[in-house]
Parts: sequence; structure tokens; C-alpha cells
Amino acid sequence: MLTAALLIFAALAVGLVALLILSPGLRTNLGQLNNNIRTQLSESLATATPLPTIASVALVPTVPSATPTPLQPTWTPEPPLETATIRPSNTPQATGTPTAVPTFPTRTPTPTMTPTPSDTPTITPPGPTPTASPTRSQYPFTKSDTSPFYLQNFANNAGCGWMGVAGEVLDLNRNPVEAGSYRVHVWGSGIDERVAAGSALDYSPSGWEQFLFDSPIIRDYNVQLESANGTAVSTAYRIQTRSNCNQNLVRIDFVQNH
Repeated sequence: MLTAALLIFAALAVGLVALLILSPGLRTNLGQLNNNIRTQLSESLATATPLPTIASVALVPTVPSATPTPLQPTWTPEPPLETATIRPSNTPQATGTPTAVPTFPTRTPTPTMTPTPSDTPTITPPGPTPTASPTRSQYPFTKSDTSPFYLQNFANNAGCGWMGVAGEVLDLNRNPVEAGSYRVHVWGSGIDERVAAGSALDYSPSGWEQFLFDSPIIRDYNVQLESANGTAVSTAYRIQTRSNCNQNLVRIDFVQNH
């Protein structure tokens, strides 16, 4: 009932507002009518029966949803046709221009002179090739093939405090000559001496020796064999001493060759 009264009041209020807007003369009557309605409404509310307590929530019936009306298909514009793309054509590559290879003239070989054979025949001696014989010395004596050679002083007690030259004289049969039949001439570097063959028996029955210096030193000397009366019977040989205590004796032997 209260809900109905409220609805009626709301309808009347809306109507009054409309009338007031449409006819200003009605505002007084409407005001009085409004007061009367308020008085009646107050009385009704005072005597109204209290509303019952809602025990449970009332089920609200489910209103079926309206089936939507299918929309009419609209016109869809077709996509524009694809524009044909012009593809680039293969541009032919420039071919390499062949480089001209210079042609060099062929070198003509220089002709060589071919010797003309002579008519002179080559004489080949029959039999084996002859072997040259050693040249005979103009002197009857020469030094041995191993002379000169160097030794350590052994013929006296001076040791390294001595330097000299020595040897022996052999005949055609490689035997010592008779003592005193020949002599050896030694000169150079301040020395000029003659010693007789057979005067130094430590080397041979025909041995000889000549002192040169009191210590080993490098010096040059000449040695030549002479007969007992001073005639040269060999060429003069040049020797050189050494500054070594193990080589302070120079030995040179004379051998008769004819």
C-alpha cells in the first residue's frame, strides 16, 4: 500500500510540475492541493499497517533474452587488384677486352765456327806411356826427402835454452861418409860457420851440429855441403827456425845422388 501511495504521489508531483510550467495561475491551487496531499499522506502513514518482514529473498523470474535479429550483410569493397611489379632484367656484364700480348722477334742463334779437320794424322806411340825420370841435380849431394824436420833438443843438457841445426852425410849406399871428408857451411842472422861431418857423433858417425841461439826464436839461415877443400857439393838450402821448445832443433841430412 505504501508503494502504491508513493507511486501516486510521484505521478501527482510530475503532473503538478507540468501544470506549473504550462499555467502560472494554477500555482496557488496546486500549492493548496499539495498541502492537502501531504496531510492525507501523513495520516495514512500514521495508521498504516506495518509491512511484513521478508522471510526469504524472492526469486526473480529469469526473463529470456531476446534473440538478436541477424544483421543484413553489408557490401564489402573488394580489394584492389595487385599492381604488377616490373622485375629488373639481367643486365649483361661487360666482357673483358683481351689484352694484346706483344710478340717479340725470335732470337737467331749466332752461328759457331766449326773447326775444319786437318789432314795431319796424330801419331800415337806404341806401348805404355813413358814415365818421366827425376831431373839429375848438378851437385852430387842433395838434402833427403824428409829434410828439414824439427825436433826437441836431445844432444845436450841445455834443453830449451839452446837452438841449433844438425844432421848427417850419407854416400850412394846410404852409409855415413868418412869423418872429415866433407863439411857443412851455415850462415845468416849473424852466423857464418863451417863444421866437419863426423864431429857430432850423437846424430851419426858422420853427424854434424851448429849452435844458433840460446833460446828458440824465428830466424832464417842458409845451409850448404862442401868438400873438405871448400868446394860446394850441394845447393844452398834456406831454413827457418821456430820459437817452440819442442822444435828448437832443425835437422837436415845430405844424401849423395850420383
